Amino acid sequence: MRGIFHQDMIDQGRPKAAQVYQLLRSAIVGLQYTPGDVLGEKDICEALGVSRTPVREAILRLVGEQMLVVRPNAGTYVSAIRLRDVLEGQLVRETLETRCIRLAARFFKPRYEDEFETLFLRKQKAYERMECNEFYALDEAFHRLICECAGYAHLWQVMQGAMGPLDRVRRLAFPVQEHFDEVIDEHRQMYRAIRAHDEEGAERLMTLHVNSIFESLEHLVKDQRGLFIEGLAQEGEQSLRELGHRVR
Repeated sequence: MRGIFHQDMIDQGRPKAAQVYQLLRSAIVGLQYTPGDVLGEKDICEALGVSRTPVREAILRLVGEQMLVVRPNAGTYVSAIRLRDVLEGQLVRETLETRCIRLAARFFKPRYEDEFETLFLRKQKAYERMECNEFYALDEAFHRLICECAGYAHLWQVMQGAMGPLDRVRRLAFPVQEHFDEVIDEHRQMYRAIRAHDEEGAERLMTLHVNSIFESLEHLVKDQRGLFIEGLAQEGEQSLRELGHRVR
């Protein structure tokens, strides 16, 4: 539909619902769908060549993650971003990732070096081409690899369930060129701390890294209010000030 999906995206040998979920989630996070856009089950089924069952399962998951809204007799819509949900996702991410990177530093093994270096190389090339979607995907891969180093390979997937609104904001912040440089530099610093088994240093760097979203969030709330739920700005901005204050 709209050229976003095609049948080649589905691996017939893997569970279809999980694949449809990831495709829809990526399209929402990547701004191929924006708040208020309608998702037609039939159109998605036809584009991907799947039945309604995996599509409905994927939609229900995304409703639970505050990324879609189902209105009886009206259809399925992409939800606006609720600032409170963004901040909840941020708390989940900070709590789990700071613990996770300590474990990654504790248990790091040389066999992970090639994977990290390959990610950095691919990320630099994506930056040079200003490929935002590719760069964002590689950013995700970096954090997944930290979870793997820590011994919890599926933790990033678990976190995704609470980070949908946060991921939409993170992706919105990526087109800023300076942000690409900052992310690459911060990732390299974290990797050096992990490789040196510096648990405290790695945790400190991760805390600064994940909380850097506050500055972007403040600008986005002011400049792109159409993406956020109206009527909650005052409550959300107060929460933003409270949470942002403790990391500055």
